[in-house]
Amino acid sequence: MAVAIDVIPDSDSDVAEIVDVVEMVDSEDEDEVAEVNPSGSPPLSFHGYRRGRELGQGGSSQVFVCSKAGCQIGFAAKAVNLRRLRMSPDVERELKKLSREVDIWKKLPGHPNIVQLVDSFQEGSWFLMVLELVGGGDLFTVLTSRSPSRFLDREAAYIGTQLVQGLAFLHSQGVIHRDLKLENVLVASQRRSYTNGPMLYNVKITDFGLSRVLDPSASDALSTVGTQPYCAPEVLGEGSHSFSADVWCLGVLLFVLIAGHFPYSSVPTEQPDLDCIVDSISATEAAKVLLLGLLQIQPQMRSHLPDLITHQWFQEEDDMQAQPLKRHRTQQMSDVGSAPRSLQEIQEVPQAIEEVETSQHSPCDSPFPCSPFPCESPLPCPSPLPAASPLPAPSPLDMEGIASPGVWTPFAVEATVKLSEVQPPADLQPDYMQVHVIIQDRYAGFILGKSGTRIQKTAFKSGCKVWMTSRDGSQDRRVIIIGGYKQCKLAQQMIHEQLATAMHMDWQDAEADTVLLVRAEAAGMVTGKQGFVLNQIRKQSGAQVQLLRDEVQGTRPCIISGTLQSILRAQKHIFELVRAAPVVVRPTTPNLRPSQQPFAG
Repeated sequence: MAVAIDVIPDSDSDVAEIVDVVEMVDSEDEDEVAEVNPSGSPPLSFHGYRRGRELGQGGSSQVFVCSKAGCQIGFAAKAVNLRRLRMSPDVERELKKLSREVDIWKKLPGHPNIVQLVDSFQEGSWFLMVLELVGGGDLFTVLTSRSPSRFLDREAAYIGTQLVQGLAFLHSQGVIHRDLKLENVLVASQRRSYTNGPMLYNVKITDFGLSRVLDPSASDALSTVGTQPYCAPEVLGEGSHSFSADVWCLGVLLFVLIAGHFPYSSVPTEQPDLDCIVDSISATEAAKVLLLGLLQIQPQMRSHLPDLITHQWFQEEDDMQAQPLKRHRTQQMSDVGSAPRSLQEIQEVPQAIEEVETSQHSPCDSPFPCSPFPCESPLPCPSPLPAASPLPAPSPLDMEGIASPGVWTPFAVEATVKLSEVQPPADLQPDYMQVHVIIQDRYAGFILGKSGTRIQKTAFKSGCKVWMTSRDGSQDRRVIIIGGYKQCKLAQQMIHEQLATAMHMDWQDAEADTVLLVRAEAAGMVTGKQGFVLNQIRKQSGAQVQLLRDEVQGTRPCIISGTLQSILRAQKHIFELVRAAPVVVRPTTPNLRPSQQPFAG
């Protein structure tokens, strides 16, 4: 099964509703599935791979999870519809671009900050690229889901170090990326270096659809490509450009991470104007010096990537774990269900703002190692050039399933998960689940049974670890279930039947609330771009599903409410995605006191 690939539809009409590759059938065994391969869909099986859940669609491509026999981790497959591509008025250009993308990916050796190509081949009217799985989503989605939409200085520096290393590697291979932007940087994992410290994101650069190898006999590229807010002045001026165009893109991207908005609505023509823009933001002097070196209108004046590795701003991030950083005052958290702040409007009012792993692979052939002015408004929607795909602005429904920390959820669940109640995912097998079933205190005794015999029987019959939390002053208690998918499913069925009996209801009509702990490194894949995949899971399961933003012991709580069948369907969809992502082993966070570190959703 596989990566969060950035596939941006050409228009809203190009986004079709996701249809599962496997659909549940009405039978006594809910785990039985009927394989469905609608006409015009990519093949179910190809070269030893098996297609899984679809993650997104574009004008002529689809992205889905796939698995391979003998591999415990999943992959991402990008399927390009050659039949539709040949109907394009620019068919020759599109086919050439596809061929160049594959050639570049094949040419690149493994690097920790570059998404790796695993395999590629043509199957009928489809061209398929199998890619390394990256489950944390793209930086655009991560940034716009934060409130306020910006990173702490140290968080941005940690990301910037990796992007410099990744770009320097590409340039050493003669490759100009030409479309470096938030959407083309994927999050592989995240962790905090210490309690309440900055969030450290491990990232990878992806999407070489606009890239090209610079011929040693030619000094520059000539075509005008890229996404407009990031494009270097020489590219917008339709002149020749070289590796330094990527350096400008990096400068814009880092500016956005620090400030939370693009540096300009149109590129200044004079360097002093650009210098004033950089100087206006609230950032450390080291960060401003770095940005000024990257954002030079004259390409030859821009910083050289190899020299940036030792830049003071990046060196400071090495000391992050030595002492905690004070978090600056931030804006009030947005309500649950609200969309990110407008991604469209740019106000031309200059104002200073506050600054606020080695993957374990099974024995299979895998090419990658285990392992003019600033504005106070939020990110505008990037306005692409003809060669790039537009990004649709998210609707309020897009992000409704991603709740801010500390905000009451819309369901009848007090989503308080204590650290002591959560088993870190590194301690579990990749195919294990961790589920909390919410039980009102008045029914807890019935679920437990005399001296706990009933819940012990549930654990014995299901083969899971099952226990109930003690009363802590709230009206709810939790039955915690840890085990394989089928075992957890059986345990939930038994507990639900007991709960329905206690409530004097038919078990098929009784509704419940559960919390599924999702491994943090796979949460981006479950959410999808601006909540795309999560919305489809809601529609297909019939359950209310909400993935919370805060992290607890390397997991993200996902509240699932509804009838038992709708809950189990939603859990199955989510579990299949999470299981595909490799487990990230996290260092033990020092100075944690579980009894004093509750998580309030």
